[in-house]
Amino acid sequence: MQPDRIVSLLPGATEIVSALGLEDRLIGISAECDQPLSVMGRRRVSLAALDPRETDPAAIDREVRDRLASGRPLFQADQAALRELDPDLILSQSLCDVCAATPGGLTAEAIGDAEVLALDGRDLDGLLEDIRRVAMAAGVPDKGDALIDSLDRRRQAVRRHKAPSRRVLTVEWPDPLFIGGHWIPDMVVTAGGESLGGPGDHSVVVEWDTVRRFDPEVIIMLPCGQSVAGAARGLASMRSRPGWENLAAVRTHAVYLVDGNRFFSRPGPAAFTGLELMAHILGTGQPNPAPGYWRQARGEELDGVA
Repeated sequence: MQPDRIVSLLPGATEIVSALGLEDRLIGISAECDQPLSVMGRRRVSLAALDPRETDPAAIDREVRDRLASGRPLFQADQAALRELDPDLILSQSLCDVCAATPGGLTAEAIGDAEVLALDGRDLDGLLEDIRRVAMAAGVPDKGDALIDSLDRRRQAVRRHKAPSRRVLTVEWPDPLFIGGHWIPDMVVTAGGESLGGPGDHSVVVEWDTVRRFDPEVIIMLPCGQSVAGAARGLASMRSRPGWENLAAVRTHAVYLVDGNRFFSRPGPAAFTGLELMAHILGTGQPNPAPGYWRQARGEELDGVA
């Protein structure tokens, strides 16, 4: 039977549901969902544990690590709200405990008779497969095929106009230094760059000496769950590292601040706009797909001079 009461526990899934034309079936969304505006009135069914007022990257990382070490979740599904909404399809994720509520945070009582579909795409192909799985679960496979074809055509357009190869450092978190993982290295490679991590690899902490040896020619600050302002704060912690000023990207001012939350952190259609933005930054000649959601770092931001 085709599900008609869908709950999404992560932003990427909410955007997939919308892109499939199923907003009328969406009855609940997560605390982190912010797109599209047309569904922002839906009931929020997961709660974020971190203080949204905290802006220091190192302090946020400590809180995340403390919670995970003690078994306390970063996102908690509102079990009472789920019981009241009585969904027949719940969209979750299994990729990252830091990103959104996972199936392990749901009780059998809250799930009821609903199907729970956990998205787990690790590269761009995986993101397309997740869209296919959502469309199949929702009973709209033809809409899924159409959306996948549209997104893949955009990916192929980037591949046809690759930039000259340059070493690209994508910073998913500045302190400690996590490099971009999962689909982000895939974006870099698809656009013609050389990534420090490989497509599908987890985001991992890297030693600063590794970065210095890599000597990136382009640095893209795309902190997980953060805006351009968050990327700017992260840049402040990067420039205190020894030898920062000698990196090729810093010498040529090829350092960019992007809205990681909007186009890089979440699985779903927005990641393909992120791919196009990556291509634009790397110089493929692609049009700017996201004006206002990124900028080049200013000279004073690179050297710390007010």
